[in-house]
Amino acid sequence: TVKLMSDSRRSNLMLALPAAAAVLMMGVSCYYQGIWSERWGEFPELQIYADQLPEVPMDVGEWHAIDAGKSDERTRTISGAVGELNRVYTNPAGKEVRVMIMCARFRDVFYHTPDRCYPAAGFEMLSEPQHEVIVLSNGKDAEFFTTTFRKSEVTGTHEERGYWSWTADGTWKAPSQEKIEFAGTRALYKIYVFGNMPPGERREEHEYVKDFIAQFMPAVTTALRPGFEKAERARNGELVEASSQDAPAEGDAEPEAESSEITVEELDVEPATEEEAEPAA
Repeated sequence: TVKLMSDSRRSNLMLALPAAAAVLMMGVSCYYQGIWSERWGEFPELQIYADQLPEVPMDVGEWHAIDAGKSDERTRTISGAVGELNRVYTNPAGKEVRVMIMCARFRDVFYHTPDRCYPAAGFEMLSEPQHEVIVLSNGKDAEFFTTTFRKSEVTGTHEERGYWSWTADGTWKAPSQEKIEFAGTRALYKIYVFGNMPPGERREEHEYVKDFIAQFMPAVTTALRPGFEKAERARNGELVEASSQDAPAEGDAEPEAESSEITVEELDVEPATEEEAEPAA
């Protein structure tokens, strides 16, 4: 009788263990799905990255910028932009380069790219995007996709050379499998750099766009770096803890000249589908 009871308990245990493991796996899966779907709260990186964009300098070397306003609401919705910067940089020779930098969620940031939105806006893509590595003025490399777009209008033929790339930590990449390369990343920056290319112009004559990129990208990365550092602290919960520690206890008088809000200064760093959507760059 004792042996029969022991065998029965062992059999019940063997049946219960897989069920318990399945429940545990489901619980873990639901927890992480809740994080990635922002069920438990919005990713803190998104607003941190958006707030850092104005720190990108207006003057870089001989290039000076003017703000070009924001994209229309439809384009912002399609691209998933939480924050964006649109500028036109001009040098003394009269060359112009258009720059768009935006931040968005991982699930959105790879969708609205020039090779999709430009043809949707009536441009012909003259070749498939090519991967290009540009050596920057600080000696580091930045990866881009690049190609030329052409649009024929009543006033003539218009061509543009475009470059685009992504980053989650200050290293600019243009991977062929972006969702694998950036797996585990919740928010990213994306940059477009475009320059006009007169019809018939030889490739070497529009190298000014690459020259601009070589000067501009180190300045951009320096300006955005405090956001990367602050986002890392937010992911680790340090900003929440710091805010809680600084908040006055109930009944205490609130300090007049101090705030519990984490600022750039406190970080000890220098501020530095496919429908007829308008091109984002």
